[in-house]
Amino acid sequence: MAFWVSLFVAAGLYATVVLSPKLLAYLALNREYVANQWRLSELSRQVAHFDRVIQAQTHDPAFVREQARDAFDVAPPEEQRIPVDSHLRLNIELGPRKTAIPAKSLPWYASVLRLVANSRSLGTTLLCGAGALVVCAFSFLYERRSAITVSRGPLRQTDQPV
Repeated sequence: MAFWVSLFVAAGLYATVVLSPKLLAYLALNREYVANQWRLSELSRQVAHFDRVIQAQTHDPAFVREQARDAFDVAPPEEQRIPVDSHLRLNIELGPRKTAIPAKSLPWYASVLRLVANSRSLGTTLLCGAGALVVCAFSFLYERRSAITVSRGPLRQTDQPV
């Protein structure tokens, strides 16, 4: 049992050294992919908002009038304006409010991967440890079984090889 455990530990050490740069690059790309998906979603919402604004500008004269009044700050003399907060005013140019992109942090083992990927001496040490484990496993822990010979009885004249 110790033989197999030491071989699996050696394989794990080897895999850590060889695969750490690739796994670290995968984690960084996955993080960037998630951020880009959030940006894509936000841009899709903005495009939908601007499509609605374009439809309103082409088909709704009251909307165009209100937009012009807001842009030039012009009102008829009989109209009484009520001041409101800025978030309640007509604000077409900005589009919908942006949502914050959640910052996806790297997993806990990313710092270990970064350390192994960036340190050549640590990688060499881990590979030497894996090699020593394999040598020790085959030298001291491997059980040799004696070959079992099967005898068919005494040889006869016809059973002898030609």
